[in-house]
Amino acid sequence: MNATGRCLCGNIEYGLSQEPVGLDVCHCKNCQRQAGASFIPFVAVPLSDFSVSGSPKIFMDTDTVSGNGVARHFCGDCGSPIYVVVAGAPNTAYVASGTLDVTEHLHPKCHGWTSTRHAWVSLTDGAPQYEMDPGLQPESV
Repeated sequence: MNATGRCLCGNIEYGLSQEPVGLDVCHCKNCQRQAGASFIPFVAVPLSDFSVSGSPKIFMDTDTVSGNGVARHFCGDCGSPIYVVVAGAPNTAYVASGTLDVTEHLHPKCHGWTSTRHAWVSLTDGAPQYEMDPGLQPESV
């Protein structure tokens, strides 16, 4: 595996067969509510390059502003969000970067839904910013 990660309690572990290269940072209200935080940085990887051990629970989030349903996979024991699959990119896993074991090489490639970002969050990394949906850019499969 080129990258590994896990939930807080360790009951869900995963591996990526390719090294993640950039972060899609989502500031939408639904991601804020799932994470209990101001935003979630995700790494996009083909589902075919993503393996999971353990049994994540899935919440089907159908009440989204974009209209794209989101399957939110999380640990049913500790609550850690692990990854999401968006209906508009069904072959891509958007993995919550906070669950990765190694993250120091990652940098944002874009910020989406900045219209609902918390006012105190300053975006100074130079990545493109989109007030609404940045348009899904799934990894090729």
